[in-house]
Parts: sequence; C-alpha cells; structure tokens
Amino acid sequence: MSVKIIIEELHRLYGLHEQLLKLSKDKTEMLKSNEIDALSEVLNLEQKYIQAISQLEEKRIEATVQFLQSDQPPTITACIEKAEGTEQEELISLYEKLNDIMVELKDVNELNKQLIQQSLQFISLTFDLVNPNKEHMNYGQNGLENSKPKQHRALFDSKA
Repeated sequence: MSVKIIIEELHRLYGLHEQLLKLSKDKTEMLKSNEIDALSEVLNLEQKYIQAISQLEEKRIEATVQFLQSDQPPTITACIEKAEGTEQEELISLYEKLNDIMVELKDVNELNKQLIQQSLQFISLTFDLVNPNKEHMNYGQNGLENSKPKQHRALFDSKA
C-alpha cells in the first residue's frame, strides 16, 4: 500500500482538528458571555467532529498497518522512518502540524474547563448564600443549641 493514502487521511484529520479547534474557541466565547443555548449546539457539533475524527483515525491506523507490513505500532513516526523523499517530508510536516494543533486544542479545552469550574463554584456559592445549610444557627436558653425541631422551609414559598 502507498503512503499517499496515509497522507490523505492525515490531511483530513488535520482539517477536522482545525474545525474542532474553531468550535472550542467559539465555546470559550460562549462560556464567557453565558450563551447557554448556543453552547448546547456547539457541544453537539463537537461530538459529531470527535466521532468523525475517531472513525478517520481508525482508517489511518488500518492504512498504516498495511503500509508498514510489520509488527511495529501503527504510528506516524514509523511511517516517517519507512517513507522516502517528498513523501517523508510531507509526513513530517503533517505530523508537526497535527501535533501543534492538538497542543493548542488541549490548551483551549483546559481554559474551557477552568471557566466551567468557576461558573459552577459561583453557582454553588450563590446557592449556599440563598439557602444556608446549617441546621442549628441559633442557641437556645443557657447557651445550648435549640432543641426544638426546625421546620424546613423551601427556597421558594409556593403558597404566596
């Protein structure tokens, strides 16, 4: 099998990763501006791209196994070692481009993770301020805790 098929698959993988990176950057902006509906759509698109990348990666692995025709792991590095001339140079270039975009994608996803964690912490803090969790907030006579059973009140009074 020719290395050209592997090169084509790597070009497709790079294109899908570019689109995924763009979606991740869009997701960052949506997290900052609290656009929940648009964020939900982006998450669905991300899942589709991830699935497409996974399927394409399986095809790349199959093509790599056929190209290498050995017990070597089906990596791009192994293909680079076996390829020659311009094909080897193109594989090196694609390897570097894919590596760079994956590093950038990882950084953007880490930022998104931090933004989501901050949002969750803020929501938790706000909820704790609105609805304190302590059962015995007051003391009764003689400095002992109130022994009267407390009635739990809902956050919102539905009878009003």
